[in-house]
Amino acid sequence: MKKFLLLFQAFGKNGLFAKVPHIIRMVKAAKKGEYKMDFKSVLIPSLAIIYILSPLDIIPDWIPVIGALDDFGILALTLPFVLKELEKFLAWEQEQKNRTNNITDAEIIQ
Repeated sequence: MKKFLLLFQAFGKNGLFAKVPHIIRMVKAAKKGEYKMDFKSVLIPSLAIIYILSPLDIIPDWIPVIGALDDFGILALTLPFVLKELEKFLAWEQEQKNRTNNITDAEIIQ
């Protein structure tokens, strides 16, 4: 029952799938060089994606139900790194907005 509750939370308003646009913005900002991501926050999810897409698995995918368990396990271990970096990015993004909103006209004093 608890697993179903977590699944519904992932699809909810503040769930993981609602954060996908933020993750895309974070990756674009990092790609442009505007936002500097932590090295392990890039490396670990990249390795996880390579493992999940790779045909070589610890438990072969052709085994029903059990075959996807190792992929889900890797994904579950990787998500905290992504979400932690996403929190940092959203704070950085808010700081950038505040910085641009606080610009006022200046007067040159001689």
